[in-house]
Amino acid sequence: AVLISIALVVLGLYLLQDLLVILSFSMILAMLLLPVCSWLEAKGVSRSISIVICLLLMVFVLGLLLLMLIGQIAEFANDWPIFIKKAEKWLAGLQSFLSQNLNISRKKQMVELSNQTINLLKNSGSIITATFGTVLHGITTLIIVPIFVFFFLYYRQFFAVFLSKVFPTTNPIILRGIMQKTGTVVQSYLVGLLAVMLIVALLCCGGFWWIGVDYYLFFGCLTGILLLIPYIGIWIGSSIPILLTLATMGPNYALGVIAWIAVVQFVEANFITPLVIGSKVSINPMVAMLALLLGEMIWGIPGLILALPLTAILKVIFDHVPALEAYGFLLGEAPERD
Repeated sequence: AVLISIALVVLGLYLLQDLLVILSFSMILAMLLLPVCSWLEAKGVSRSISIVICLLLMVFVLGLLLLMLIGQIAEFANDWPIFIKKAEKWLAGLQSFLSQNLNISRKKQMVELSNQTINLLKNSGSIITATFGTVLHGITTLIIVPIFVFFFLYYRQFFAVFLSKVFPTTNPIILRGIMQKTGTVVQSYLVGLLAVMLIVALLCCGGFWWIGVDYYLFFGCLTGILLLIPYIGIWIGSSIPILLTLATMGPNYALGVIAWIAVVQFVEANFITPLVIGSKVSINPMVAMLALLLGEMIWGIPGLILALPLTAILKVIFDHVPALEAYGFLLGEAPERD
């Protein structure tokens, strides 16, 4: 019965992924905005107006970031022909190296390149369709999420009463403590994550500037933003400057970018994140990796972003329910051995 229940839950998470991803993002953002909303309400502002103000502040901050990125992308697009010319010179040098050292003739290289180009053109229709669908889905999500954030904040007491009716045998004090602890954990995680993203973005911008990467501000900020995806986000964000540096400046500079990113990731994982986020989200690394893998398998990229905060919420619930306390212990940090 337990195995069948788990299988049905996983199947439901997969089949309803679009709806559940939107609800999960909305719930987490509502928890992040809750302190500001409560503060405005304490000052005498009505709940609906307080929520609208919080949403406008969030949209304003995101809009500023988006305008900065769009400006950098526009400048990058204007200089794209220059990068193409530099890349052509680098490719010509690579062709000479392959023909002289690995006995791969230029004719064979061109045939292989043309074959890959033909395959890409054959699949271009599906690629364009998938890209358009992804962009449209993202725009729809950006429109719907603020609406659900409003509902979660506006009906928060209504949901609290609902939970008390669902679990009538649970002590109301314990139930209220679970909800407060859940909000505190998620808020601490998100605020800490934003601080870590800012620090990593500054480190990447400084390192890229020192190495000589073009548009170091854009690529540094992009790398910091993609830290939303744990463990691999920093490498996804740095892949473009690595390739750009390889094509325009040479392999030595590209290796310098890789080395700097490796140093930043080591410092972030071992010093910045533990110091900023601390023990407020105490999930052991093995469970974190499993949560990320399961999140990606079920929900894709959104699952990678939501895996850790949702796992932290589950840990809070498990820690406060006696029957599930052992699972909360399993999710937490392992005790140090004497």
